[in-house]
Amino acid sequence: MLHRLRRRLTSLFFANFFSLLVVTISLAQVIMLWWLWPAFAEAGLAGYLLVPVAMYGANRSLMRWTTDCRRRGRRVGPLPRLYFAGAFTCLFCVSYLAVLAGLWAPVRVFLEALAVEARPTHLGPLAVSGMSPVFQWLANVGMAGIAVAFTYGYTIGQRRLRITRLELPLRALPPALDGLRIVQISDIHLGDNLGTDQLERFVGRVNALQPDLICITGDIVDSPYTDVDALLPRLAQLRAAHGVVAILGNHDHYAGAERVHAKLRQLTSFTTLRDACTSISIGGARLHIVGLDDRGRDWARGVRAVAYLAQVLPTLPPEEPVLVLCHRPDIFPQAAAAGVALTLSGHTHGGQLGVPWFHGRVRNLAEFITPFARGLFERNGSFLYVNCGLGVTGQRIRLCTPREITLIEARSRSTAADAA
Repeated sequence: MLHRLRRRLTSLFFANFFSLLVVTISLAQVIMLWWLWPAFAEAGLAGYLLVPVAMYGANRSLMRWTTDCRRRGRRVGPLPRLYFAGAFTCLFCVSYLAVLAGLWAPVRVFLEALAVEARPTHLGPLAVSGMSPVFQWLANVGMAGIAVAFTYGYTIGQRRLRITRLELPLRALPPALDGLRIVQISDIHLGDNLGTDQLERFVGRVNALQPDLICITGDIVDSPYTDVDALLPRLAQLRAAHGVVAILGNHDHYAGAERVHAKLRQLTSFTTLRDACTSISIGGARLHIVGLDDRGRDWARGVRAVAYLAQVLPTLPPEEPVLVLCHRPDIFPQAAAAGVALTLSGHTHGGQLGVPWFHGRVRNLAEFITPFARGLFERNGSFLYVNCGLGVTGQRIRLCTPREITLIEARSRSTAADAA
């Protein structure tokens, strides 16, 4: 009973996430106004009711206006972007304030108890008077830190590009395929958030790696309003000895999967797989590539098993390696259980916002939607790599999460053993 209720509430949350996000951001903006200008909070009951409603109405109107601009092919200027960046920053500042308040509550109870015990001495008044200033100092310093970090993320952070280089011993990889250079890019999000000059630089960086195979793991196009006729020919300049294989992501479906697929066939030489399989052959040895069409429980979470994958894998020779391309990484346990050598995914953007953690780990927002948030995973001798993406969605911000190109050098198990 509780499990079903929890599942139902989770589904409702993700189904209404963006509406809830606008409401939450509007409230966060009002709270920040009250925090920064205390006199603003003295507007009375009418102010407490009308100001949040007015803020919500303004945000909804501005969102509709920007959507209409994109629909008409007009660029959204810097001022609306700056406004949304400020609103997004307010959300995280208020979230920090709420966490701090929750942590401060037991401290306040302790200090008040100490004040009661120490009232006859000079320590009692000191304990009581010191509570509010310390809390305000911690709140202001923390929120200032968030504002500085987000300013970095919106400027320098979102321009950074990381090339991740891996050597992976792949199951069933024959000697003829040893050293195969696979470059993965993902979540390009062609559209307003990725200009043509930036796209051309990314294509140049990929080609400079001299890949044998390029894999694009979905979200090539950002929205129905993307000018694919102008942008796809630039992406088509990608070069690899054995071609470019692409799959579609949830944004490609949002933009119109049939339209995106048709434009890819018309404007590029890519092999686009939608629940289909292809292979490359080098020196008589084959690598099978299974490309899955995008599926999800909602906009955020992927499905845990795909029927097509279960159908196609038994038809492939068990002694030959298999590479699976799936936009969302949630099917990795299914792929690993079936003996897939390597799975490549994206979708998460690595959370776009991360916080440095212990042992070099970066905690990030994508951990709320999948256990496979970013980077390399291994299970039963099978590997998954979740690429952080070349583009951005929503906000043009990246914090501790650079745009990413992944270069994987495939190694046969015998070669890896000899090297060890």
